[in-house]
Amino acid sequence: MNRYVIITLSLLAIVLALGGGGYYLTHYVDWVRVYYKRFKAPSAYVFDEIRPSFKKTDPAKLIRIRSRGSADQIRRALIQTIWGPGGLPAQTMPEPYDGKVPERLTPLPGVASSQQLRIPVDLGYAAYIFILKPETPNGRLVIYQHGYAGTVDAMTPLLTALIEEGYTVAASNYPEYGPNQFPRVNLERFGLYSLSHDRIVSVHPRPIRFYVEPVIVAINALSRDGAYSRIDMLGFSAGGWIATLAAAVDPRIQGTFTVAGGYPLYLRLDNFEKSAPPPQLFQPLLQAANYLEMYVLAAEGPARQLTQIFNRYDRCCYRNTIGKLYEPAVRDVVGTLGTGQFRVLIDETHADHKVSDWAIARIIEGLAAAARPVRE
Repeated sequence: MNRYVIITLSLLAIVLALGGGGYYLTHYVDWVRVYYKRFKAPSAYVFDEIRPSFKKTDPAKLIRIRSRGSADQIRRALIQTIWGPGGLPAQTMPEPYDGKVPERLTPLPGVASSQQLRIPVDLGYAAYIFILKPETPNGRLVIYQHGYAGTVDAMTPLLTALIEEGYTVAASNYPEYGPNQFPRVNLERFGLYSLSHDRIVSVHPRPIRFYVEPVIVAINALSRDGAYSRIDMLGFSAGGWIATLAAAVDPRIQGTFTVAGGYPLYLRLDNFEKSAPPPQLFQPLLQAANYLEMYVLAAEGPARQLTQIFNRYDRCCYRNTIGKLYEPAVRDVVGTLGTGQFRVLIDETHADHKVSDWAIARIIEGLAAAARPVRE
């Protein structure tokens, strides 16, 4: 082999090594990825600065809740929109079911036993809830709601952390993920149609039921006879939307934690136009309560709280520190109602759409704080 070929191959090997190393650093090393994403951003408004136009709206003026009476009225309107005259399905129970929990969940450290609930909603659709019971239970239940593009078995770090702390976990996939599949149905006015998590909004008179009702029915089943001293809920991405909505209509959910769970409509502009799936824009729902009002309803009440965590450098959705714009307004309204807590936390440790180790630590801290007695 002549000298020219050796030099060429050596240079090629160096280039490949540098390229591979660069790819690894910018995709798998969190602090490098943060700088890489900021460098690639088309403007400072993506991650580092807030557009002046976002500051022109006063969020306090968008919240109609000013008293206990108005809070109860808006909650009733929200429930009426979702379920109609029948109201919150507080007595509905899952149907008997003997299915198995996904294999990736059962071997998690600290799991003593598992079971699965099947919760029919309508049009042949049913949601499946996976129950993981810890070896050393602390008497509390945490519901976890996943979002788009994946299933709950991808969240083993979060679920493991909860189980190791003694929480019983009830984990659910988003509609159309995992076993939560829509069937093809013959609709009276439309004929044979293939339903989906987005298409259901167009053909069903109460489409938000499909997202929220499984949570309510799971609570009905799991909270019988005072089985748990406290019920909290976590939601990631679109699962955060479901968690917020469920807590807004059902005060049995005392603490709610969302990660990348969504912004109010007036902040879903510019970099966030695509961060609004059809269910989140369902007009009757938003007429009953806008998102700021849902935040208040999810946070207010004795021993209740809503904590929103946003990934500042999120590659997908709801990035930047924009949640801090409305935090004081929501917190103040919650305060006027007497009890409850609302806060927004910003995760700056990575540049992905995920629940990071930092976020898991904040969630565990928040859950633990709820068990401490309140000092006079």
